[in-house]
Amino acid sequence: MIKFLANNLVEGATITGSTSNAQFPASNIAEDFRTKVWRSTSNSDNVVFDLGSIEPVDYLAIADNWQSGFGVSTITVEANATDSWGAPSFSTTLTFSSTFGVGLKSITEQSYRYWRFVVTSTLGYCELSNIFIGKAVDITTNGVDYNWSYLNADLKKVSTSRYGQEFIDDMGQRKELNGLSMKVVDTTELDQFFEVFDERRTIKPFFIDFADENNVISNDSNRFSGIYKFKNEPEITNVSSGFWNTTFSLKEQK
Repeated sequence: MIKFLANNLVEGATITGSTSNAQFPASNIAEDFRTKVWRSTSNSDNVVFDLGSIEPVDYLAIADNWQSGFGVSTITVEANATDSWGAPSFSTTLTFSSTFGVGLKSITEQSYRYWRFVVTSTLGYCELSNIFIGKAVDITTNGVDYNWSYLNADLKKVSTSRYGQEFIDDMGQRKELNGLSMKVVDTTELDQFFEVFDERRTIKPFFIDFADENNVISNDSNRFSGIYKFKNEPEITNVSSGFWNTTFSLKEQK
């Protein structure tokens, strides 16, 4: 099944880094592009998210800078009622996949105003890109149906000289999930799905967790999980009174 992480509380938060390189401020974490990063000035730092009010949270996610990978070695996530961190009310570790550039974690719902990512590195600085703090949308009836396709698109640009020599501008790869569909969703689930689309449309990226707890699809579900955009508007088909099929495609955010 896919869990949609679309209502991102980070986007409305006040974000403060313990230290910041002037060219890479903490506010970059709320930007769409994965190359817009917060960069600290040492190997042990933290960044605090003030959500402005107490908000429920049951999912955490992070994506790397797609050009250079993760700029951290470890991440501890804390939450508290106040911006005081001697004994935070909640704490957990967030692991991530350097191979697939994503880390996701479902947690027991917590409701706090302040969240903090405590990070370490061996680079001489710490670096964080896109982060999700919020609640997941889980449309559980049937999950994602069969017959969707996965493409790891090569984004290279190739030019050819007059002698047939190829010159390649290597721009990396982009994951695409095409022809995803959820069958026989009821009106409540359809509303959930449209809340996700109306929140992000084809403009704003969002995280998905391609939850594959039993490794039925892949030995590592992070191959498909990550940060995406809708490629186009979802197609909705009314199959019977009060029930619907949905079809949509996603492309990885860069």
